[in-house]
Amino acid sequence: MGESLQAAGSMMCNCLERARTPLLQEGSHGKASRRKIAGRLVEVLNDHYFKELREKHKVPEDFLESGETEALNLELPRMESTLGKGGSEQFNSSCRRYVVKTLSKDDHRALLRLAGPLVDRLLQNPTLMCPIYLHFKDVATGRFFMAMRNLTEVGPWAVKYDLKGCDDDKTIELNGKPINPVRKRFYRPHMWCQCMWSPERWLYYQGKVQARSLRLGVADSQREEVMQLIKSDADWLISHNVMDYSLLVAVRRLPPEVAKNCGAGGLGSVASRGEAACGLRRWAMLDKTTGELVVLHLGIIDFLQPWTPSKVAAMYIKSFEFNKATVPPPLYGSRFAKHFEERLSKDDTLTAQSEAVTSAAERWCLEHDGINGISNGDDARGRC
Repeated sequence: MGESLQAAGSMMCNCLERARTPLLQEGSHGKASRRKIAGRLVEVLNDHYFKELREKHKVPEDFLESGETEALNLELPRMESTLGKGGSEQFNSSCRRYVVKTLSKDDHRALLRLAGPLVDRLLQNPTLMCPIYLHFKDVATGRFFMAMRNLTEVGPWAVKYDLKGCDDDKTIELNGKPINPVRKRFYRPHMWCQCMWSPERWLYYQGKVQARSLRLGVADSQREEVMQLIKSDADWLISHNVMDYSLLVAVRRLPPEVAKNCGAGGLGSVASRGEAACGLRRWAMLDKTTGELVVLHLGIIDFLQPWTPSKVAAMYIKSFEFNKATVPPPLYGSRFAKHFEERLSKDDTLTAQSEAVTSAAERWCLEHDGINGISNGDDARGRC
C-alpha cells in the first residue's frame, strides 16, 4: 500500500510543482559561459565555484572532452539510471571516474542556490557529500546536467545500499549484480498478491528488507570518524532546507591472499583517515576471523531536493506511511543521523588499515578480471 500511495502522491505533486514553477531566468541565478561537452554546445553555470573544487581535486579541465577520445556519451545511459524513482538519466565518463546526471528543474534551481556554500563545504570541511564538479545546460535540448564523482568507480561490490533511514532503503547491488527495482504501483493490481510476484520482484523486496534491517560493523576508530561526518553533514543539509538524500554504502571483501598482497596487517595504530583519495571517502579493515580485507565506501548523494509545496502535499497524501522519506528537512536530517548512529556498530574483529592498503585493494580490483563496475556498454576503459 505504501508504494502505491507514494506513486499516486508523486504524480499529483509533480503536476502541482509544474503548475507553480515560473520560467527559469538563468542570468539572474548563476553566471553562465559556453563551451563544448561530449560534442554538444552547453552553458556552464557558476563555474567560478566549481573550477576551484576541480583544481583542489586535480580534475582536468577537459575531463568530459578528452581530445580525440569520447570521454562522455550522452546518448547511452548507464544501467543505474533504472534504479531511482525519479527517472533521472545517468551517464558514465569513459574512465568511469565521473558520473553525469540529468537534473529536474527543482534540482537545477537548488544547485544554482547552493553552489557557493556547497563548494565551500567541500573545500574547507571533512564531509561525506559527493563532490559536484560541473553544472551545465545543453543548449539544443534545454536539459540540465551535473557532473559528479563516481563514488563506486571500481567494482564489483559484495553489496551496495542506498539508505535514507526510512522505508525507502534498498539494496542496489548484491554479489556484483545490480538489483533492478520492481515496485508495487496502484496501476499494477497483480503486484498486490505475493503469489503473482516475479523472481525479480522477490529479489528487490528481499533487498529492501535486508537494507532496512542492516547492521554494519566498523572498526572502532573509523566508526567514530564516520559518525562525526554524518552528523555534521546532516546539520548542514538541514540548514539549507534540503531532504530526501541518501547514504550510499558499498562494501567489498577480498580474500586473505589479496589482503596480504595489499599490505594488510595489524596496523590499526597507523591507519589513516578515509580522505586520501580526492573526492572519495573509503576505509579498509582487516577481518581477524577470516583474514579478509573489508573495504567500505561511503558518500551522501541526491542532496538537492528542497522542501517545496509539492513535498508538503506529498507528506499529507502519504499520511498512512509511518516511516516515509517525505518529511521536513529538520526531521529528515535528525532521523538520518540517529539511524546510522544505531546501525553502524563497533566491531572488535575488524582492524583499521591505512589508506595505502585501500588504494592497493582498488588497484587489484582494477587489474583483475577486467571488472570495473557498470559501464556505458563499452568494455574498454577510457582515460579522463
